[in-house]
Amino acid sequence: MTIMEAERKPKEPLPALVDAALVVEKLRVQSQVRQSHLILQGRNDPETDELHRRIVDLEKYIDSRVATLLKAHPAYGWFSLVKGIGKENIAKIVGLVDIEKAQTASALWSFAGFAPDKTTGKSMRRTPGEKLHYNSQLRSMCWRVANSLLRAKGKYYEYYLSSKERLEDRMRSEGRQVVPAIKLPKENGKKVENESYISEGHLHNMALRLMIKLFLSHLWLEWRQGAGLPIRPCYAIEKLGHSTLITPESMTDK
Repeated sequence: MTIMEAERKPKEPLPALVDAALVVEKLRVQSQVRQSHLILQGRNDPETDELHRRIVDLEKYIDSRVATLLKAHPAYGWFSLVKGIGKENIAKIVGLVDIEKAQTASALWSFAGFAPDKTTGKSMRRTPGEKLHYNSQLRSMCWRVANSLLRAKGKYYEYYLSSKERLEDRMRSEGRQVVPAIKLPKENGKKVENESYISEGHLHNMALRLMIKLFLSHLWLEWRQGAGLPIRPCYAIEKLGHSTLITPESMTDK
């Protein structure tokens, strides 16, 4: 059974609450957008205001229950010490994963959409008319956590900077210039990257993906160990190309 197939099983309390949190968050945003539009039109709708108030109350209740249940998570002792990891965002990651089915760190990367596409070798992406081979909600949550880690400027931010520097050195050794997107050459009226140029934004995303994959590897290890599940040794050396192992403990800040 794959991780995607495991989603059909009845949810445990934390995953079920996380599912509810994602739905309620969407409803809250929709009600906020409606309120904003009404204000711009100089109108007031008591029904919308009351609906929004009740949605916010429900969201607070769910977030409170999620925060309580999260403390019993097998990896809580580790990720609670990582600078930039908030309870809401990490809950929306662990609540979407069945760690028993993720028998390797690379399986978790694939489920989250951060493994190379087996057909193209490039980043996974949506293809019109084809079923997604990753969990799009989980992928979105991973990007959200990644941006939080950058803002926190902790150990994972330092890893991002070093990864970005290594990528820049590699590009230069390959004869490619790293330039702002606005300075990319044009083909048929469109800015394009080629063997000579790569955009700063593309390089930023490459480094950010490496940081996300390292974080997911650490989460996988701490979670599997905490749950008493078997692990593969030296996973980071095998899969991320590190010459030395970067341990989860070395990336804590608090």
